[in-house]
Amino acid sequence: MMTLVVHEEDQMEMDSTEMWYIMTRKQQLQARRALLLGLQEFLKKNNFSEGNFNQKEDQGLCELAQIEKELQSLSEREGELRNGMSLQEKQSTVPEITEDSFATGQSPPEEELNSTTPAPEVVEVKDLSFSPATVHCPNCQQHVTTEIQRKVGKTSFLLCYLSALLGCVGGCCLLPFFLNYFKDTCHYCPSCHTEIQNVPRI
Repeated sequence: MMTLVVHEEDQMEMDSTEMWYIMTRKQQLQARRALLLGLQEFLKKNNFSEGNFNQKEDQGLCELAQIEKELQSLSEREGELRNGMSLQEKQSTVPEITEDSFATGQSPPEEELNSTTPAPEVVEVKDLSFSPATVHCPNCQQHVTTEIQRKVGKTSFLLCYLSALLGCVGGCCLLPFFLNYFKDTCHYCPSCHTEIQNVPRI
């Protein structure tokens, strides 16, 4: 069973690579065809009747026929690949029936089917940090992701006082009141809008 699945995946990858090659080659051929048609139109418009130009025109017609033939074969192969890919996609959406599920008559549990993203980890209120986290709100008893707000706290006042002592009295001592890095972090519940925890900077 495993080798069959691996073989199907390899086949789909080879088909998609071939499809990419076909589309690229078709673009090249269409550009070449447009160039040849433009050259023919130019030669006809300017009435070039010398032998050298007539030979070029004949070569262009021959090459145009080859391009048309190759474009047609590429379009047919593209159609075959598209039909094959759509069939493989339909088969891959059909749930796989194993001997165990057939014997028990049960399908895989929905938890396994829907377990694409893990549930966020719930943090204790006392362990909150400076960024939003998922907690159990003590007020409304719900699991919520907290909203944070920065507030001036003891750290801001302490740094302002130390800056003034060091001689930063020209307004620089007021910087801790404006920078979020030095402020305390208050966690709020987005459901009931109560303050859950205040996390001081120091």
